[in-house]
Amino acid sequence: MKFMSTRKILVMAFAFAALGMAIPSYAQTGGVQGKAIQQNGQPCAKCIVLIERMDIKGNYKTKTGKKGDFVYIGLPIGNYKITLQSPTGQTLFYIEKHIDLGDPTDVDFDLPKEMAQQQQERQEEMKKNPELAKAAAEQAKQEKQFTSLKQFFDEGTTLYNQGQYKQAAAMFAQALPMAKEKNIPVVLSRLADSYSKAKEYDQAVATYQKALQLTPDDAALHNNLGSVYASTGKLPEAQAEFEKAASLDPTNASRYYFNIGAIMYNTGKMDEALAAFKKVISLDPKNADAYYLEGQALMGKATMTPDGKVKAPDGTVQAFQQYLALDPNGPNAAAAKGMLQTIQSSVTTQYQQKKKK
Repeated sequence: MKFMSTRKILVMAFAFAALGMAIPSYAQTGGVQGKAIQQNGQPCAKCIVLIERMDIKGNYKTKTGKKGDFVYIGLPIGNYKITLQSPTGQTLFYIEKHIDLGDPTDVDFDLPKEMAQQQQERQEEMKKNPELAKAAAEQAKQEKQFTSLKQFFDEGTTLYNQGQYKQAAAMFAQALPMAKEKNIPVVLSRLADSYSKAKEYDQAVATYQKALQLTPDDAALHNNLGSVYASTGKLPEAQAEFEKAASLDPTNASRYYFNIGAIMYNTGKMDEALAAFKKVISLDPKNADAYYLEGQALMGKATMTPDGKVKAPDGTVQAFQQYLALDPNGPNAAAAKGMLQTIQSSVTTQYQQKKKK
């Protein structure tokens, strides 16, 4: 009988010990496998399966195949939350499972079945609890109402963008009784905008005023109401609304003062127009249009000399020059150059005439 050397015995013992250590380490893991079916009954292909360990931090992820199947091996034993997400990351459903040793644990996402089961459980709960049933009925009513509100509002918005303002107003008017709380001034504002565009100014004014009763600090509503007043020739009311908007929204105050300047200029009130445009320029020195209209307002105060020459007030030339410096190719560039040529040729002629004397 042959005996092994002590060295060989030690080597074999070490090898068996190492093998004995490796086997338990591999056996202490499990996995998940299953199939994901969407609510429409089709496989959830390329969907994300997020596997989150609940007792100890640990996150794992895999994706479904073309037929909605998935598998993930090598999970430590423990409790997991397994979430099915759409290919874009939207959560669809989740299941909590305990993962054991060995073969993968089956986790199927059958959404039609899961939804039906949830619905059945909810109905059973509502039968036992009348208050819960009442709350569910109220929630369903609100959801239905919100859906109808959104449909009318979206249809009104589409018609408004298409320039069909009367039809848009009809949609927003139908949406209004369905609106609740913070949605009411939004619908009123859109309804008023539609009336304004349809030139139904009395209804527009009344509707803007209703919206402002709910949100008196809305600068945009004051501005829009001011525009309606301007369209109907109510200049003091228009100016008051624009100034209110400017006080409520200092960041955009130059825009509201520009509106004041424009309506004053259009009605021949040049002093008021100049005062407004100067405010615009002080708030927004790079507003080219304000310089152009300032120049035009100054030209409105120009006089004629006895020999038929144009005498423009001080600052007119500078206003047109500043406009051209800021917007040399702007829509009013040719007109500004023409004004400058008229003024400067008059000045030159007058200077030459005085020099001859």
